[in-house]
Amino acid sequence: MNTGDAGRPVGKKEWEGRLKFYKDARNQGIQPAGTQRLQVEAAYKASETLGKAYDAGTMGVRADKVTKSVAAVMKETGAA
Repeated sequence: MNTGDAGRPVGKKEWEGRLKFYKDARNQGIQPAGTQRLQVEAAYKASETLGKAYDAGTMGVRADKVTKSVAAVMKETGAA
């Protein structure tokens, strides 16, 4: 069983930085899968590849799996 972030203490400064990075993404219309820096960075990259804001809740493809060819299929099928 994995405890995720609950298993280790996160410093206030790290937490606030993580939330600011996430909030900045949300302000641009990007919906990452979580607040972890890697998740937010992947959502930014996916948005750039798609040419529109990535939404983890509706797109059905993990942000780190969005390549140019995946983006083309997503656009073709209406998933993006």
